[in-house]
Amino acid sequence: MSFTIKDIAKISGVSTSTVSLVISGKGYISESTREKVQKVIDEYNYRPLRSARQLAANRTGNIGFIISDVHLSRSEAFYSRILLGAELEARNYDTYLLLSTVPVHINAPDDFPRFLKGRDVDGVIIVGSVSPILIDHILKLGMPIALVDYRVPGLEIDSIIMDNRYGLSLIVEHLVHQNVTHIGFVGGSFYHPSIKERFEGYQTAMERLGLGDISRNKNYHYLVEEETTTDIGSLGAEQLLKTVNNLQAIICVNDTTAIGCMNKLQSLGKKVPDDILVTGFDDVNYAALTNPSLSSIHVPKIEMGMGAMKLLMDKIENPDKISQTQLIPVKLVERMSSIRPNRE
Repeated sequence: MSFTIKDIAKISGVSTSTVSLVISGKGYISESTREKVQKVIDEYNYRPLRSARQLAANRTGNIGFIISDVHLSRSEAFYSRILLGAELEARNYDTYLLLSTVPVHINAPDDFPRFLKGRDVDGVIIVGSVSPILIDHILKLGMPIALVDYRVPGLEIDSIIMDNRYGLSLIVEHLVHQNVTHIGFVGGSFYHPSIKERFEGYQTAMERLGLGDISRNKNYHYLVEEETTTDIGSLGAEQLLKTVNNLQAIICVNDTTAIGCMNKLQSLGKKVPDDILVTGFDDVNYAALTNPSLSSIHVPKIEMGMGAMKLLMDKIENPDKISQTQLIPVKLVERMSSIRPNRE
């Protein structure tokens, strides 16, 4: 027999609203009443429908997942894994994830996700960079936010970011230990905090190892204010070959850029790794499948998505909780693209 909340109320001798308060754990109820109702719930093995639990808690049971359309289309191998992690963790909370993409330059309010207009979500996960207008709008709605791979200085928002500077220091040390010193850097999306941190990590590590003159030399850099693509890697490789006579290695800001870089080098008659070493960042699935296989900084993408969901749900349950920034550790995965061949 399937019991309803009305059945539990009748058997317990209380109102349905009292049963709802017991289920949600909120509101004032005497301990004796709470125990009486809970005993009936346990005795009849009553499991409230998802909608009933949400109604009792005054929630929708939905979480919004927002990402810039340019991120999803250009870097899907990275951000889609974060989405998967968030979805996997959402199941533990019996919560649905609603995905929405937004343009880079938002036309408010027309470009706001529909679930914000209808207040159909209890909180929002934002992945990558989005317009500050959107973040400000969500905060004004009073909705909790968790940011992934992005931070907003001066705002108290839960954030999960990777250790970009440390990742670049691992790459630089890996190259310098092979007596590779003439190292260039190629990157796009320079407005994105993670990209800036990676470039700063490159410069700091080079400076620490006595190669500051190279890291500060603009001839060794190709930086553009565009979303990272294989084309940027291609253009960057071509530019560095023109400006640096003795180029030994190229650090690319992510794997997508590195793929374009390697393809261009090979089309110009440069062998990787025989002539020039190449590294990426993010360690997306196809990094191990390139020819040669691509050395990269491994980022636990699924874990970042799961962590963001945990932070957000904790904030929903505890609105007064102090916001925090979690720094996710990374590691270098050495593959053939950055291993210098033995030379006689």
